[in-house]
Amino acid sequence: MKKYLIIFTISALTLSGCSKMVEGINTSPNNPVDADPNTMLTSIMIGNVAFQEGEMARIASMWSGYFRGFTQQYQSFHQYAVIARNYDDAWQNVYSGVYKNLQILKSKAATVNNRRLLGVAQVIEANLIGTATALWGDIPYSEAFRENIPNPKFDNQAQIYTSLQTLLDSAITNLSSTAFVAFTEQDIHFAGNMTRWIQTANTLKARYFLHVRDYARALAAAQSGISSQANNFMAPHNASARGAFNLYFQFLSLDRPNWMDATGTYGVNLINPTGNRYRGNTKTNERARWNFFYNSATNLNFSATGFFGQISSFPLATFAENLLILAECDARLNGFNAGLTRLNTYRAYMNTGAYINSTFLTAGNFLYSPYVAADFAAGGMENGGANPLTDIRALLREIIEERYVTFIGQIEGFNDFRRVFKETDIRVPIPFNFGTQYPQRFLYPQSEIDRNTAVPNPIPGLFEPTPVNR
Repeated sequence: MKKYLIIFTISALTLSGCSKMVEGINTSPNNPVDADPNTMLTSIMIGNVAFQEGEMARIASMWSGYFRGFTQQYQSFHQYAVIARNYDDAWQNVYSGVYKNLQILKSKAATVNNRRLLGVAQVIEANLIGTATALWGDIPYSEAFRENIPNPKFDNQAQIYTSLQTLLDSAITNLSSTAFVAFTEQDIHFAGNMTRWIQTANTLKARYFLHVRDYARALAAAQSGISSQANNFMAPHNASARGAFNLYFQFLSLDRPNWMDATGTYGVNLINPTGNRYRGNTKTNERARWNFFYNSATNLNFSATGFFGQISSFPLATFAENLLILAECDARLNGFNAGLTRLNTYRAYMNTGAYINSTFLTAGNFLYSPYVAADFAAGGMENGGANPLTDIRALLREIIEERYVTFIGQIEGFNDFRRVFKETDIRVPIPFNFGTQYPQRFLYPQSEIDRNTAVPNPIPGLFEPTPVNR
């Protein structure tokens, strides 16, 4: 008995010593299993940027008349020939890559009472889910990543928008809190500036009210929205490494050269001074803006100073968008004079050069003089032709067209087109890329169809409007 006891004791001591020697040997410092909430923030923001600026933006832009898919699978995408599998990666990024980690971040931020960080996470979530529901319609939200729910239901699109408004209201409250742990270095958008986050939350509120045509509440929210270009919600980029480049530049210059261009597109011809649909007139000169977005009638401008340049920041929500929400909503609710005043406020901003790179703002290359009522009267410069509109409809057509040009390269252009699709007198008349129907949504990904029994049945097709656009 004594013999065995001694052996056991020696063995235990030996094993204890060995375990200390190899403790942590299978834990990689480059593959952490956990992180503090501040550290999580940057990667979550980058994941959201990848969704807003990546392939989904390119597909939406091809279907909005901004670009042309020229070769390989992009030629098929351009012609509306997509399959469910094409959306697997984007869906995974939304849910597994960003949304799931947002829930962890929010929980951790709440645990340490970092209310401002919680508020930022809520704004990112609203941006992520708001774009996702705009593109796909009904999507999993209230039950997504809930324990013991392997098949989360697809929430009604209108209800999701309502939930996002509640989320953003909560975010604004949290962003105003004095309870926080600083996260300036981790915040790639605003370096912890709460004024800018609160304004962004209000502009997103206005955007989502606009999506559901609640113009009164969109107008109210926009009045507290992004108040200057300096406060724009932008995705920053730099030249440090491939992953930090502007995603359009990376695609156009490095990953898939010549897969996509602008040849013959409605967007390029609308602002090209020599294009066959040029929107310029004696009060409007679009040459600078055209040079900023396109460096020829066939190519996107991904030079160093172009909109798609290597280090060009990408817009997620902007002062320009906020001003145009005010213009459209005031016109719809309060009539012609209110709308015209708002539009001229936007044009005055454009006449400063606005978001156009200063390289292109040479004398004689841009002009946005104020419009007057006569310009929108029958026969006026913005209401000519054999079948003139009423002055208010002509004004709205101009505002919608200005939104279209402002959103070149952004998903919001596709959202806008579908929102006003039934208003055929004022919508932008984008030609069909193929056939006789416009895409009205993105397809549910094959990965979700295969795994989630709660996918809508029948599965909606590409040309079926989302619920809020029916």
